[in-house]
Amino acid sequence: MKIRVISRQLRAVARAPRTSVRSFSSTTSQQASFDPQVIVESFLSKFAKGQTFARKQLLDGNQLRLFSLTLDRPHIWTGSSSGPLEQEEPAKGTPLPAGYHLAYFTPAQLPGILGLDGTDASFNPDHPFTRRMWAGGSVHWPGADPSGSTKHYLKVGDVATEITRVLSCEAKTIRKTGETMLVVGVEKHFLDEKDNLCVVDKRNWVFRKALDPSRPAKIPPKAAELPRSEIEEQNQGMVVREFKRDVVQLFRMSALTFNAHRIHYDLPWATNVEGHRNVVVHGPLNQISMLDLWRDEMVRAGKSTDSDGIVFPKELSYRATSPVYAGEAYRILMPKDSLDKSETEIQAVSNDGTTCMKGTMHNWQ
Repeated sequence: MKIRVISRQLRAVARAPRTSVRSFSSTTSQQASFDPQVIVESFLSKFAKGQTFARKQLLDGNQLRLFSLTLDRPHIWTGSSSGPLEQEEPAKGTPLPAGYHLAYFTPAQLPGILGLDGTDASFNPDHPFTRRMWAGGSVHWPGADPSGSTKHYLKVGDVATEITRVLSCEAKTIRKTGETMLVVGVEKHFLDEKDNLCVVDKRNWVFRKALDPSRPAKIPPKAAELPRSEIEEQNQGMVVREFKRDVVQLFRMSALTFNAHRIHYDLPWATNVEGHRNVVVHGPLNQISMLDLWRDEMVRAGKSTDSDGIVFPKELSYRATSPVYAGEAYRILMPKDSLDKSETEIQAVSNDGTTCMKGTMHNWQ
């Protein structure tokens, strides 16, 4: 499938200088009304239906190399014949594994455009709904369709294109607390340098009311870990990968994705302002860990389509349900008998029993 960038507007935005980012930021410090519906309508009016924003970037091998090493993976692909990444960069033409496109097309704003919490404010609603969280979404790999005569992957050395458009903005109220928040849906298409569609990435961002840094937050107590016997019982019939992220890995993840959200590295902000127990593990890091576990199992089961172990799902839909914190143990679980099914349920579960992320892997059939 090919998608060609043909509109004049799209080409103009793609060629626009970096300072033009301000033209599609909807952050306004002087918003007069705090009526959520008024803010929703104001936000949507700034992103006309079908309006798109495009930018191009070289998918360089060193960025992919550092990203894979940060994920504690010494090879890009399990069956790769090349040397370990500590010794050499991935070769030109190496496909990016599922989810690794997040190492590219990172935020590119001057410091003054970032939100108070360090987040990219390009698609923020107006004040006071500026406290952003990545709530979930879906990622689809149409270029990996095994029934197609030609595969289309994002590859090292490509000058790829990212096309972004706003899909929706809705006001929602949390039933338990009565808090109102805005949910913004964004869709990103990633094309290779021949304009073949490789990845469709839909993201749902939740925007809550901004916090006052001068008012210390209350930190909820940590729940006790389940007895090991109960954890082992939960693991029965599952493929299990255990994690306990440290602040070094979280710092490297933030650096490589150019994500300045302070909850991931600024402990005083995360605890005193946002009310977290510790710095927070990135939601996309758990998303990629789900994808890595799935592909490792597909390769182990002999289901990869290439001798290098190259394999992609059809789609991953996912939803973040609870924070994961540095230094706390959690697991990613996937049923052992699910690889031959059309759907594979996969989840991240804390060792205190809390489900932190739910996902569904849609397999090619």
